[in-house]
Amino acid sequence: MVDALIDFFKDYGYWGMGVLAFLSGSIIPIASEVLLLFFLGLGLSAVWLTVVATLGNTLGGITCFMLGYLTNKDTVQWLFRIPDRRMKRADRLIQKYGYWTAALSFVPAIGEVLLLVLGIMRVNKYRVIAVMALGKFLRYAFIAASFYGISNLF
Repeated sequence: MVDALIDFFKDYGYWGMGVLAFLSGSIIPIASEVLLLFFLGLGLSAVWLTVVATLGNTLGGITCFMLGYLTNKDTVQWLFRIPDRRMKRADRLIQKYGYWTAALSFVPAIGEVLLLVLGIMRVNKYRVIAVMALGKFLRYAFIAASFYGISNLF
């Protein structure tokens, strides 16, 4: 039974990583980093897992950004029950650093709020997506490198 389950995850691991990373990047709290480690432990390619996780998580982040872009602050705050203090903190960060705050979109709990506020503030979507993807890629690459040890990658 366990062997069949492991074979299933090996066969569909990349798709599973992509879907779960997408959900993690959106408003659903899933620890995609733990899943990345699990799939790495199954022997799947670190490069492909990093690419798939980055792509899925970035697409999930784009959904957060677009939710903010298509609505307003009050609606987002009510819909996701975001406290005023968290919205104000995100607003201050974005006022100070602009689209560069998208690099922090992988941070649990505040990452989604940052993306929602970036959307509400109508920050340049192409810059947000590029910086967000870079931040997410670096996080997954660091986790994969840590799993194998940096010296084993070269």
